[in-house]
Amino acid sequence: MKNIWLFLLLVGVAAGCTKTIPEPEPDPTPDPLQIARVYNAFAINFSGTWCGPCGANGIPAITSAATAYGPRLNVMKVGFNDEFSAPGNSNLASAYYPAGGSMGIPGFGSGTAFFGSSPAAWRSDVDAVMQTPESAVKVGLAISKSRVTADSVYYDVKMKAFEAMPMGIYAWSVFVVEDNLSAPQAGLTPSPYNHKFVYRGYGQIPGRPSLGLLGHHLGANPNNPAPEGIPANKEMTAQFVYARPALTPAVNVNNTYAYVVMYKVNSSTFKPEEFINSARTK
Repeated sequence: MKNIWLFLLLVGVAAGCTKTIPEPEPDPTPDPLQIARVYNAFAINFSGTWCGPCGANGIPAITSAATAYGPRLNVMKVGFNDEFSAPGNSNLASAYYPAGGSMGIPGFGSGTAFFGSSPAAWRSDVDAVMQTPESAVKVGLAISKSRVTADSVYYDVKMKAFEAMPMGIYAWSVFVVEDNLSAPQAGLTPSPYNHKFVYRGYGQIPGRPSLGLLGHHLGANPNNPAPEGIPANKEMTAQFVYARPALTPAVNVNNTYAYVVMYKVNSSTFKPEEFINSARTK
């Protein structure tokens, strides 16, 4: 009898061991606005499809850097008087070129210096930005495409200060760029060339005063862009809307992505004074 009970006990234990364990619940949808403490370079190349030096020097320089750094290099090519002219091109040049500086093309801007004197100097600036250690990253950014309508694209953006930022006027912008735009390019073969990183306009926060192409003031009072600090661990979110302009060729949303860029603005000239960080979405 004792052996029978022992046998039944063992059978019960074995049956319990083979009981199906429920699968864990799947993780919820990841937050598209997760912020990493990483420094991404924001760069501008002022260019033109009719410009031989732009094809011979400008495009190869930005393509080489983009290949090396991938999504950590947020570069856009701003065309002048060519097939890719878009609203605000001249204003971008006025905002980013140093006061009194030459506005010749190809022109290169990146990081805190914004402009190097040659493709080699520009690449050196980009390389220096990429060496920024995590501990030196003061602010992180994230951007996500949230909705597309017949005439607009909506982008959710987020900022987090990893450490306190000193007094200043801080602003953020959203720029939209497009790949796979075909057009002849002087100074470069093959022609027509498949252009990438082409600036196609900017987003705005509806109903809020703006600084034009410099986006929106990050301070507590958007109507009064007065200098103020940003406390450590401060987070801010907003939604920018890109109203697709009537451009030729028409903007193909499937080939576009956007950058959110944050910088400190000079309180008297309202030019970008210090680049803080950037992020991109595809």
